Amino acid sequence: MIAVGTKKNPMSRAVGVGQVPFTVSASLDLGKAAEPWLRECGADVVVRPGDVPESLDNPEAQGILWQYAPDRVLIKPPAGVRFLVEGGHTIRYATEPGVDDRDVRLFLLGSAWAALVLQRGLLPLHASGVAGGGDVFGFTGSPGSGKSTLAAALSSRGWAFFADDVLVLDPASFASSPRCWGCKDLKLWPEAVEMTNAAPGQRVRIADGFDKRYATPPCLSPLVSGRLTDLYVLVRSLGDTPADMKRITGGQLMAELTDAVYRLPYAKAIVGQQQLSRWILALAGKCRVWRFMRPLTLSRFESSVTHMEGALGA
Repeated sequence: MIAVGTKKNPMSRAVGVGQVPFTVSASLDLGKAAEPWLRECGADVVVRPGDVPESLDNPEAQGILWQYAPDRVLIKPPAGVRFLVEGGHTIRYATEPGVDDRDVRLFLLGSAWAALVLQRGLLPLHASGVAGGGDVFGFTGSPGSGKSTLAAALSSRGWAFFADDVLVLDPASFASSPRCWGCKDLKLWPEAVEMTNAAPGQRVRIADGFDKRYATPPCLSPLVSGRLTDLYVLVRSLGDTPADMKRITGGQLMAELTDAVYRLPYAKAIVGQQQLSRWILALAGKCRVWRFMRPLTLSRFESSVTHMEGALGA
């Protein structure tokens, strides 16, 4: 793994094929999706309840829901839970009365996970993905662009579902071929479950009116890691026009890859703008990036999935 700044990361180690870059011991159920990362003892990272401050002393960077100080990130999602991520080796959480473990799990494997992997010298992308052979094809885009739904729909056509929401990349691999890992926690709204033939599970949150559910895709990848060869930026087209795909190059390529970083403000604070730019530049040289324009109308859904399937097959 590449270190933050230019120094060697003291937590770095060789990672063999089929292995995860770090292991986790958790005091709560993180679901089957996190199983490759979990260990009962001797783990690199410990997740446990504990005291979490309301704020950090003298934060160097902050947003509405987070604060950063060296080796510490405080995250306060609007769900009655707080996380303190420390040194790339500990995640502590504290909850208000009545908060369900599902809320803790949702934000732990999202915002807190992003801070953790950044502290460990890894790069999280806001992307879902499917796999073919040892190659991973990622789908990124703004919230609501259909990343999870597209990955699930491709799974119903035989492509192996690899990850939802977050892809973790190892910058040390960018000199040859970008290596990535993902958690296979697929989350879909009810209409997307029906459209993709996924098997619905329990609700992601118990909050009133929030009916997004964990789901099992028809075809699940057995891969723990893979090579990220292509990243598709999903963009909603105007009206009901047919789907279209174009390769992104030049300065726009750097901009799109930067926008794809999961929790970009965390990344800028934790690893620094210079290091982040070096990572993005190295990734741009090894991963093809495409803009996939498609209507999100139901009548065009199957044809847009077919368009993407043709691109992956090529």
